[in-house]
Amino acid sequence: MSLLFLQAKPIKQSQLLNRLVLERQTTEEIGHVDQLLLDYQAHRVVALRCKSGLLGTKKRYFAWGQIESIGTDSILVNTSKHHKTQENTESWDSLIGHEVWTDAGNKIGKLVDYLLKPKSGTVVNYLFSDVGWHGVIDGMYLLPPVAISSIGSKRVIVLDAVAQNSKQYGEGLNQKIGQATDLIKEDYQKTVQEFQAVKQKAQHIPEQLKDKAQSVTEQLKDKAKATTAQFKDKAQSVTEQLKDRANATTAHLKDKAQSVTKQLKDKK
Repeated sequence: MSLLFLQAKPIKQSQLLNRLVLERQTTEEIGHVDQLLLDYQAHRVVALRCKSGLLGTKKRYFAWGQIESIGTDSILVNTSKHHKTQENTESWDSLIGHEVWTDAGNKIGKLVDYLLKPKSGTVVNYLFSDVGWHGVIDGMYLLPPVAISSIGSKRVIVLDAVAQNSKQYGEGLNQKIGQATDLIKEDYQKTVQEFQAVKQKAQHIPEQLKDKAQSVTEQLKDKAKATTAQFKDKAQSVTEQLKDRANATTAHLKDKAQSVTKQLKDKK
């Protein structure tokens, strides 16, 4: 049976971790990928370890030759194929986490992943992180297997000439920080522009309030004048009325007094 790989292009080993594993013939779920076993001398993945059961305590190993397909959602394995798989993981090392040093004696980073061909399991490139500003990961770079000259339990030594010309694989944290900085600058400039607009608008408010206050003052002044004039006219009218009434009363009393005086004279 020929192998069917939907993942034709090289894939990162980290993308295979925790991927669902199904039995090709029965479609039964076997578990999830726990680890890829790497023969770092040949730079080739020879098997995968699958975990299942409560808390993933049950482990099963499948040789790479038992893998029939690697899809985007699962890995199909044929358990009927018999392949000897070395289950003693102490003799295998994924190299992930190994420090990367050059043959010139310089530490340039750490191995964080690798790219492999799905069909054969051959490692195309290792990926190492470049230690940048204050030890922050500055990006991932490609490291071809031929550049590795020696491998230890914690470190690998690579050719300095190759390492110096490594191509970047993906964006690093510093680049993302740079992008975030650009966004912050853009937001800051926008905020400054909005502040200036508000400030200019605020500068016109006192003038508008001043004009409005002056207009209200004029209106109140005119109204006060009109009210004063009304009160003055009304007071003058009342005064004239009271004056006329007083004059009339005085004349009436004078006439009555004269009449009384005349009557008294006549009685004598």
